[in-house]
Amino acid sequence: MQLNYKVFIIEEDGCMAENIEALLTQSGYVINYASTGLDGAKVELLCACERPEAVDGALESAERDIRHCRKSKMRILTYRDLELNLDTREVTVRGVHIELTSIEYGILELMLKSPSKIFSKTNIFESVWGEKYFSEDNTVNVHMSNLRGKLRRAADGQNYIQTVWGQGYRLAPEAA
Repeated sequence: MQLNYKVFIIEEDGCMAENIEALLTQSGYVINYASTGLDGAKVELLCACERPEAVDGALESAERDIRHCRKSKMRILTYRDLELNLDTREVTVRGVHIELTSIEYGILELMLKSPSKIFSKTNIFESVWGEKYFSEDNTVNVHMSNLRGKLRRAADGQNYIQTVWGQGYRLAPEAA
């Protein structure tokens, strides 16, 4: 006796149907699609099989893939073992959460978005504060020093930010 099972999957980005199709095809299922054509397309998988437990296994595997896809879609900037999550505004070094002020976070985000660039104090101030930089004062130096200290403490003394004499700051290359 052949049983037919229907599994409906609603997805936002369209990538999961391919994973589920591969898993169910390996288990002997016949796959057919129907789509509404909308962004959240409704995909119908018509499965002809006598083993419904295979659907459970395939769906569990698909759930793991979905969690992985969501993680990879998170906007995370990384440099060495430092991570900055653009969505949650959390910063970690070696998995340790670092508390940053909004200015320190802004400086780090700016630098991580262009990791090979040397940033002048003028560039940092105008990008992070959103104001014109008129005079030579210690505002950027103080915030940079605080940021460096927090990162260094979390990373057992490793430096993440380097001063380029006469030019500004950049992400420090990894120590040899």
